[in-house]
Amino acid sequence: MRSIKLILKLVVSRMRMSPGRFFVTHLGVVASTCAVVWVVSGYDALVSQFDENAGKYLGRYDALVMPSGSGSPGSPAAKIDPSLISRLQRDVGLMEVNPISNSRVSVTRVKHPSDTVAPESSLDLLVGHRPPVNGAPPIGPTMVSTPAEQPPYEMVDGDWLGTTTDEMAVVIGVETARQMGVTVGDDVLVTTFANQVRLNVVGLVQQVSEAPSFGRDRGTRGEANRSDGRQGASLSRPQESLPRSSRRSPVGPASDDGDGMDRMNRIGLPGGFVQGVATNAIYVRPSIADKINGAPTDPQVLQVAIRDTVSMQQFHELWGKIFAAHRPPLHLVDFDRVRSGMESSRSVSGQQSQAWAATGMASLAAVFIIFSVLSMGVSERTREFAMLRAVALTRSQIAAIIALESLMLAVVGWFGGLFAGWILVLVGSRVLPGLFSGGAVLGWSSIALSAVTVLVGAFGAAILPAWRATRISPLDVMQQRQGCKDPQSGSMFKRLVSLALLGLLLSAMTPVTVFALPMSDQWRYWCYRFATYPMLLMGMVLMAPTIVILCERLLGPILNPLLALDSRMMRTQFARNVWSAMGATLALSVGLGLFASTQIWGYSMLRPFTPGDWLPEALVAFHPVGLRQQDEQQVGQVSDVRPGEVMPLAIEQAKFDWGVGGPPSRLKFGDNGIVCGLDPAVAFGTERTMLPVQFVQGKRRSAIEAVASGDGCVVSEDFAMATGLGLGDHVKFIPPSAEDQRVSYRIAAVVSLPGWQWVTKFSGMRRHFGRTGAILFAERNRVRSDFDLGRTEFFWLNLEPGSDLASVEEKFQAIAQQNAGETFTADGQGQVVAYRPFARMTTTQNVSKAIKSRADGMIWGMSYLPLVTLAIMSLAVANTVIASVRSRTWEFGVMRSIGVTRSQLVRLVLAETILIAIAACLLSLVFGIIAGWCGVGMAQFGGWFAGPPSFMVPWAQLAVGFAMTITLCLLAGLWPAVNAGRSEPLGLLQAGRSMQ
Repeated sequence: MRSIKLILKLVVSRMRMSPGRFFVTHLGVVASTCAVVWVVSGYDALVSQFDENAGKYLGRYDALVMPSGSGSPGSPAAKIDPSLISRLQRDVGLMEVNPISNSRVSVTRVKHPSDTVAPESSLDLLVGHRPPVNGAPPIGPTMVSTPAEQPPYEMVDGDWLGTTTDEMAVVIGVETARQMGVTVGDDVLVTTFANQVRLNVVGLVQQVSEAPSFGRDRGTRGEANRSDGRQGASLSRPQESLPRSSRRSPVGPASDDGDGMDRMNRIGLPGGFVQGVATNAIYVRPSIADKINGAPTDPQVLQVAIRDTVSMQQFHELWGKIFAAHRPPLHLVDFDRVRSGMESSRSVSGQQSQAWAATGMASLAAVFIIFSVLSMGVSERTREFAMLRAVALTRSQIAAIIALESLMLAVVGWFGGLFAGWILVLVGSRVLPGLFSGGAVLGWSSIALSAVTVLVGAFGAAILPAWRATRISPLDVMQQRQGCKDPQSGSMFKRLVSLALLGLLLSAMTPVTVFALPMSDQWRYWCYRFATYPMLLMGMVLMAPTIVILCERLLGPILNPLLALDSRMMRTQFARNVWSAMGATLALSVGLGLFASTQIWGYSMLRPFTPGDWLPEALVAFHPVGLRQQDEQQVGQVSDVRPGEVMPLAIEQAKFDWGVGGPPSRLKFGDNGIVCGLDPAVAFGTERTMLPVQFVQGKRRSAIEAVASGDGCVVSEDFAMATGLGLGDHVKFIPPSAEDQRVSYRIAAVVSLPGWQWVTKFSGMRRHFGRTGAILFAERNRVRSDFDLGRTEFFWLNLEPGSDLASVEEKFQAIAQQNAGETFTADGQGQVVAYRPFARMTTTQNVSKAIKSRADGMIWGMSYLPLVTLAIMSLAVANTVIASVRSRTWEFGVMRSIGVTRSQLVRLVLAETILIAIAACLLSLVFGIIAGWCGVGMAQFGGWFAGPPSFMVPWAQLAVGFAMTITLCLLAGLWPAVNAGRSEPLGLLQAGRSMQ
């Protein structure tokens, strides 16, 4: 007990002697805890609302009846047999059975003349008031068709839908209305492939913000990967090509006759990606939904209200077998199932990932900050610890002093961080509610994870200083304090260079593993994640001392004249504190290095998806019925279109036939590809070529001849790399209209097509599936014949300079509406009436602008946490500068006595912080380049992009992080520098003598 009191008294007295240093340390732990609380509070809010949200999701109903599996994302939803609905409605144990259907639509607010012009978002540029497309994820509300006489949820404003079936009215979820900027009385445009209807908002209804995840049925989920000959990897050689008898015709004009040219193409309507009831929804009557969709809307989900005399168990026992016998099978979703789905939703998993990431980063911050103060304390108190050892303190008691000091720093900072974090969350959730979409509370997860942060930080920070303190011998009390050995001396510098070379070797193992060593993709991923990436981190640590010294040697002569300092003064002072400077450099590099690697990786990965110069200026799609042959010439007659620069296309999205081997592992979306039929002479010719692509394999002339013959095709470079296919190999497809037949094309050339993914994503080229793995070019008539295509839907064209894009699209829309009222065939829907066909113009300029805007938001979103960590780590610099000033108090007193001015002393201290910041920037840049480059290289082995790796250093974005680092370091060193400059020479000499 006495030893504990003694240790506690020694720790407290030490804190009293250096209040500034320990205040900064407490502040760093408080900031780390605040960062954890800020991130985890959103997860706590979701957890606390599971029961409430589950009840809100069901509304006034007790359960849902829905198909067991919903297929692949975006696929047509399964339907419920009307006869089963009638049987349920006759059940006396049920109060209400409400059949609803979900439809994918685009919803935009009808603007008033007084509205201000708001900047267009990336999605407004590409979708806006146009119909939704398969490639784009749902970006707006889902249209819910419901016959319910009473609102399913609480009304916030206005009234529920009336009983008049032809009333052009809509009720919108309150959160959806807020995002769209509409209120009761406003009008909205609801758009599908079949129609565009103007509806009046008559009410706003409350909806839950988070949707549950019900999972997917295994059988349904595996539908897309069945090995029944429709998918799999058939790397056939020319002699294995299918005979021409298996095709409709070699170069097919079934289109030569008028009837063939006028038949409608089959198209897949965009799926809703919705399981159960949509939480981001607009509500209309079934008759209005039929008019908007162009066809009857079949029920997909049943909302069931059970009488109080019937239990959920009884209802399940009575109807369970009937639901299981339905095709597709149905399952009952009650309150417990909804609550369980809330726990496994994507929002919850995303918040969990952010919580663990914040905890890890904050733990590193706490470790470095506490370690810096403990390590410097051990260096300064060598004689003190030796004296304590001489008066009978054991090694364990010395270690206990360090451990208790670390624990007190952590615990006090933790309590302060919890309180500060709670205040920040309380104020932030009210002042900036957009930061917390699901609310924010200080829950047990915040408390537990923040405790883990400080405990890990305290334990990790105390290990090395405690070990160093226990190595101090009682005889060290006889030794005078001496300065650190100059690391720039010959022998020491050679050791540091050796460490740097070892660090460089360790760092080089990462790119060698990614780009050079032959191994399987699985082994490469495992080796990168668990072996070479940690070696990269270790290599950065070993290179840090040399980088610090090189910065002083190379940049010191530049910095000294700028600050009007004597170079000898700077070198003398910096040399004695190089080790603490190295610690501060590593601390800053934790956040800055992750920021640099994120920016370099993100913008490097963006390059292959950015539309290249090979693309024409615009792609126009006439959905969904296309144009007759005699109407195609109208496209070229539009005044803003360049004469002679219009190329009609025949486009189909079809499944691959990979045979029994299955799709290639590196082709993530390898079940289907886009076949683009065109005139090869116009597309690839040397005169006025429409597609000035770069040929990677094969020759331009031979490729044109092969494609013109009807047998050849041109594929993209990323597809060739992912599949291993090359010149002469065949690619087989399954026509959507004839799944018992096969279509084969021989690869005649491989070309570079950067950005084809985003052009097909929003232009409507993905006609049946939301995702695709490739695009290839073949002869147009051959494609039309192979895939039974009639009217032409797509045109590539170039515009006159300065053309008004909105005006051009209106002119194309006038051409499209000439076919209003005709029908087309939709996958899983049958015949649909196109009351208002659409002309969708996708310009390369808008695609590039949209992807840049979207990518900037995502990349910077991933960079916020590293920047917060960087800000917290700047407190480690403050600790370093405080310790540096304290250790040099005597020297500063002597310097002031011989004529050094206050301003020179302040500039001397600030010069040290600037060099620390520059060293951190350089170390982080090296780490960011290696990590970002290797991250790009690993993408080709992850299955989602297999093209040639690109590399880009976004200097403008990195400059933001580097400028922030230098600014934070200057702010961190400002107070110690000013405090040292304000002190009188006598006071500095007395303080320095007392320390010795």
